[in-house]
Amino acid sequence: MLSKYFTALAAFATGAVLAANQTGPYHIHITGKTDKSIDGYGASYHAGAAIEALAYVAGPANGTSQEYYYNYLSYNTETGEVFQPGYIVWKLPLVGPNETTYVPEAMILESQGNWASNVAPAMFYPGDDTGAAVSFWDEGPDANHSVYLQGRDESGYTDARPEQGPGPIIDTTNWHLCYQYVGSGYWYETVSWVFSSPPSNPTCRPVNLALELI
Repeated sequence: MLSKYFTALAAFATGAVLAANQTGPYHIHITGKTDKSIDGYGASYHAGAAIEALAYVAGPANGTSQEYYYNYLSYNTETGEVFQPGYIVWKLPLVGPNETTYVPEAMILESQGNWASNVAPAMFYPGDDTGAAVSFWDEGPDANHSVYLQGRDESGYTDARPEQGPGPIIDTTNWHLCYQYVGSGYWYETVSWVFSSPPSNPTCRPVNLALELI
C-alpha cells in the first residue's frame, strides 16, 4: 500500500522545500469499466509546443513518457503527513548541450475550446501550481489507488435549496478513453473526463485510472 506519510526533513535539508510534498514516480494504470479488453497505461504524447496529452497505450508501461508524480496540495510541516487532493505531474525533458532538465507539467482537464462537447481531455501544460485537483483511494482494506474527483451533488436541488444549504460532496470517477483531436490538432485515443452521460463523442469508453508506484 502507498504510505500516507513521507520524510520532509531530507527535502528541507537539501533546500527542496517545494518538492517535499511530491511522491512517485507512478505509472497510470488504465482498465475498462465495461470493456475488459482495455488494460494498459497512460503516456504523454506530444500535442503542441510543450503540450502533451494523456494517451492510452496497451500493454505494460515502459519509458519516461509513462512516469508520473503526485503533488499533494498540503501537508503538515511538523509530522510530514500529506493531505489530498493533489496534482498528477509529468516532467517534460529538455535536452541541453550539457544536461537534461525537466519542466514539471500538471494535468488539467481541458473543458474550454469546444463548447459543443461534454468531453474534457486530460492534458499537460508547463507549471505545477495549477491543475485538476484529483485524489486516490490509498487507505483501508479496499484501497486500490484509483483516481477520482470530488464534486457537489446537485440532484436534490429545488428552488428552495438555498435555504437548505449546498448538496453533499461526492466522489466520482467518470474517466473515459476517447478518440479525439487535442492540442494543436493531434489525433489520439486520450484519457478524458465526461461531465454528463452519455458522452457527446461516441468513441468514448468508460475506464478506471489507478496510480501504481514504480
